[in-house]
Amino acid sequence: MHILFADLVHNRHICNSVPLGIAMVAAYARERIGAEISVAVFKSPDELARVLAEREPDLVCFSSYIWNTELSLAMARRIKAHYPSCITVFGGPHYPLEFSAQETLMLGRPEVDFHIFREGEAAFVGLYTALRSCGFARDQLRSSRALIPGCHYLHDGILIAGPPLSPLANLDEIPSPYLAGLCDKFLEQGHTAIVQTVRGCPFRCSYCQEGDEYFNPVRRYSLERVKAELWYIGRRATASKLYFADSNFGMYAEDIEVAKELALVQQECDWPEFVDCIAGKNDKVRVLKTAATIRGGQFSAAIQSSDATVLQNIRRQNVSIQEIMATATAMELFQTHSFSEIITALPGDSLNAHVKSACDLIDAGIHVVRSHQLIMLPGAEVSSAASRERFGMQTRFRVMHNTVNPYLLFNETFYAPEIDEICVANDTMTFQDYLQCRCFDLTLEIFYNNGIFHELHTLLRQVGIQASSFIRCLHDRIRENPVLAGLYADFLVDTRELWQSRRELEGFLAQPGVLERYHSGELGRNEQLAFKAKALFDCMKDLVCHAYGVARDVIFRAGRLDEVAEYLDELQRFDLLRKDDLMGCDAARYGTFHYDFVALLDSGFRLTPGDSRGDFTLKFCHDDAQVRFLESMRGHLDEGLHGYAFIISSNPKIKEYYRCVSRVEVIN
Repeated sequence: MHILFADLVHNRHICNSVPLGIAMVAAYARERIGAEISVAVFKSPDELARVLAEREPDLVCFSSYIWNTELSLAMARRIKAHYPSCITVFGGPHYPLEFSAQETLMLGRPEVDFHIFREGEAAFVGLYTALRSCGFARDQLRSSRALIPGCHYLHDGILIAGPPLSPLANLDEIPSPYLAGLCDKFLEQGHTAIVQTVRGCPFRCSYCQEGDEYFNPVRRYSLERVKAELWYIGRRATASKLYFADSNFGMYAEDIEVAKELALVQQECDWPEFVDCIAGKNDKVRVLKTAATIRGGQFSAAIQSSDATVLQNIRRQNVSIQEIMATATAMELFQTHSFSEIITALPGDSLNAHVKSACDLIDAGIHVVRSHQLIMLPGAEVSSAASRERFGMQTRFRVMHNTVNPYLLFNETFYAPEIDEICVANDTMTFQDYLQCRCFDLTLEIFYNNGIFHELHTLLRQVGIQASSFIRCLHDRIRENPVLAGLYADFLVDTRELWQSRRELEGFLAQPGVLERYHSGELGRNEQLAFKAKALFDCMKDLVCHAYGVARDVIFRAGRLDEVAEYLDELQRFDLLRKDDLMGCDAARYGTFHYDFVALLDSGFRLTPGDSRGDFTLKFCHDDAQVRFLESMRGHLDEGLHGYAFIISSNPKIKEYYRCVSRVEVIN
């Protein structure tokens, strides 16, 4: 039997990782079923289309996530039309928890023969065994109304749901898809390696698909297996990053041993350069010890909200917000940028609560405070009918950016845009409040995240002014600058690109030329990223003028302006010479200063202005590597906002766009 396993990703989407989840299902099936099956794993829809054109498979299995469900359904639809006897199986978290919602969903998806619910490995083998018992006559199996554990299907319009399977207790029963060679091609193609050391999460967060009690038991792969995977990947990976898929990496004693082994891999294989993970929500000391062991780690610490009512509503009371914030702050000791996230419009959220959550993180010293919209994941409790009614949740629909691309299968070109349902209001937050939250988040992206105005924030701290109060003032006065007022007005136009219902959005997508407008980037942009890029590339003079004007006012009100007025003026001029026209590779710029900004820059502006006085002439210019990158990106400037977003996605480290600064010896 020829079985294809596909965890598809849209051609321009960012989910460029090894398809570990479905590769585990393939590896388990190959070991349990044996030589009677052949398996192949796919990520690229184009590669899958080429293989489908060459040979009819017996089964095609698709993973279903928020970023690929419509693409997978579109492929399955065409497979069944071209190969009527082919059996299609879906699985993954993008599936509701309630029986009535499951039945409604399956009734709308005739291209799905069977859906695996919860963990897929044992359930798929059970389904295969049931199919084999009836000669792979799927209609005969469905007519029998057999209750296959962990498997759902329709018969005469009624959902037949087999009893749930308990989670696998011994995870080493699943062969490693890395050690089995199933992921070699993905490592060679530059996909980011994913390693999972545990399954399950002890927390019950209602917005998360792992918040259900089914996933609460935490089970661990053996340390020997994880070590073997790290060495195997380290000797083959071509991407520079590793991602740990654990929900709480660093929170358990075994994680320190994993980190120690990874440090040895880094030393011998010079891989990975970057390590990304979701840090453990509790046990700060252990998380920090794990982080200290790994080079290039980014441990994200998402609090979602600092508001007590919101945390209670989303069942997150057993998470120590103070420990998360302290952990993220302490990451700086290991030269690791701290990163935290909040979610807008959670149950009980409000404009004030949202802004306060962001400001709490800023004042804790978190380097990047990123806000996300609340996506109504069908496998999460918050998406249930009861939760929607209890909290008065209002939702809208949008097209997920970079998922509107043309695909070719069996000589037919088609599009398969993914559609998100997001919460935009609730009993405590109006839609207008939601829009104000989004504008505040844009201010965070432009004026705070990634240290865009690090030099100015450092000065403000030195004179006793909190960064959060400065950000609030910046935001409240943003429309005093006509250029920035226009930028925010345009941002709101994109933010309002929402539809009341999925059917309404699908009707819009069906209109002539609309899909092409999405594909070109005219519609469906990541508005936060696009307008951040536009601000940095087109409006830097206005950003600097606004930031320093507000800073001057707040320092004056604090009674400290006389102490720093000269330095503040020179710092503003320094910032402009270094950052204005980021994409311009023009001739070198020069400036004379009474402060040694080279020494200040080298110290991360930890030196005080008084320690760096003198007379200096400075040169500002991009180095050769920067010029090569900027020249390679220049053509995208003509693509407008879509092109700007592409540039900043290609290199999100904004400081690497700034001109290099050096002292010039003045000869009298």
